[in-house]
This record gives sequence, C-alpha cells and structure tokens, in this order.
Amino acid sequence: MPWKRRVVTGTLLVALSIGAGGCANAARTSGPSATAMTSTPGAQAVASQEGTAAIQRAVAADADQIMADIAASAVQTSSNPFDYVGVSPRFKVLVARGTPAVEAIAREIETSKDNGLREYLLAIAATQILGESDANKGWSTGKEWAIQYRSTH
Repeated sequence: MPWKRRVVTGTLLVALSIGAGGCANAARTSGPSATAMTSTPGAQAVASQEGTAAIQRAVAADADQIMADIAASAVQTSSNPFDYVGVSPRFKVLVARGTPAVEAIAREIETSKDNGLREYLLAIAATQILGESDANKGWSTGKEWAIQYRSTH
C-alpha cells in the first residue's frame, strides 16, 4: 500500500475509533494534556489498533447478517453470487464503510476456513469500495481476490 494511502487510512481508523469508541469527551478536551495524549506515538498506535479491531468486528457482523438475510430470502438457488448482492440491506452498509473496511474484508476472507458465497460477497463489496469494475476482475473466488489484493496493495 503506498505510503500516502497508509497515512490516510490510519487517520481514518483513528477518527473512526474515537467516534465509535464512545469517546465523545475526547473531542471536548483541550489543553496540553489532550495534545500530549493524542501526539504520543503509543497512544496513536493503541487508537489505531482499537479502530482496526472495531472495523474488523463490524465487517464480520455485516458478513454474518448478509448471510442470514440470504438464508431467509427466496433467492437461495442462484449460482451467480451477484444475484445475492441486493438481498441484504447490510451489503450497502458494508460498502458504505469505505476504504478502511477493505483491509478488514481482506483479513476476513484470508482467515476464513471457507471459500464460498460469504467470501465472494465480501470480495464484491471490497471491489465496489475500491471502484473496480466487475468485468475486469481477474478472480473467481473470494480467496483469489484476497491474494490479488495483497499482491497489489
């Protein structure tokens, strides 16, 4: 991943961890102690790790809900994974998480023992976030997408 993208992603993760972590008072805190706390490399690393973990949990929960919605729907016999994209409203939520979710999606696919519909739908979500064309994808499974993603990012 290019240096510039890492900085932006890291900044977004920190911002998300503060917003999602319930630290509303941190935004109102001012003065030297607040500046010291946020400028300390150790504090930034912890905030980044917490943000990464929060996004990872959110992506896993989104994927679980998408699969539950599919299981409850009538569209359970298609062999085309793209037929399942619109079944769950949670798919749009996953895509709306934006660039910080792509790394979490890749990890979710890589750590999965399976390589089925769930992983494929996660890969579709990641390609939509990245603005990649479905027609030029060059992968046929979620695991293949993760390998391709890692080789280019």
